[in-house]
Amino acid sequence: MKRYLTILAAGTAMLLTACSTQNDLKALAAGGYAFRPDNIKIDPHKAVSHGHWDKPAGLEGEHLIVIDTQLQRAQYYIANQCVGSSTISSGKAGHDTPAGTFKILSKDEDHTSSTYGSVVDAWGNTIISDYTKGEPMPPGGIYKGAPMNFGMQITNTGIWMHEGYVTAAPESHGCIRLPGDMAKIFFDNTPVGTRVVIK
Repeated sequence: MKRYLTILAAGTAMLLTACSTQNDLKALAAGGYAFRPDNIKIDPHKAVSHGHWDKPAGLEGEHLIVIDTQLQRAQYYIANQCVGSSTISSGKAGHDTPAGTFKILSKDEDHTSSTYGSVVDAWGNTIISDYTKGEPMPPGGIYKGAPMNFGMQITNTGIWMHEGYVTAAPESHGCIRLPGDMAKIFFDNTPVGTRVVIK
């Protein structure tokens, strides 16, 4: 039996598969979906927080996270059983999230970006709100990395899964952003070494 989430997008209600049955796992990993809209139109300025978590007590086995950058969803499996699903925001044009099979390399609950953030003065006042390291730094400016709470490192090139602003549209610099509640759940339940499939 499939569970569904209702998501309001540009004033229209759409149904997205929240969790697929165990038998759908191989199809998901291979890129086959029973439901895959060609275009998902959601206001990129409106944050959303849609997620589902239902892990049966005592369930043990291999952990797997499947991320679909077209549907802007992450699905979480334990022992081939889908126990969770979340809306995400992946990399925007020019900062595409890499596709492939990866694994969680490390975890950091209070991680901050070493590349993207803001510039503040000695009193903590923001001078530049959207700053990339390497750009000119104003005199007295101090780099402040963007928060990436509940961070889980996917690649050695700076791609993480973490809490962030989620619109169900590609918005990030390549990372996988999750709504705060789902980011914490994924973080708390994911061992280092967990396989991550991104498509």
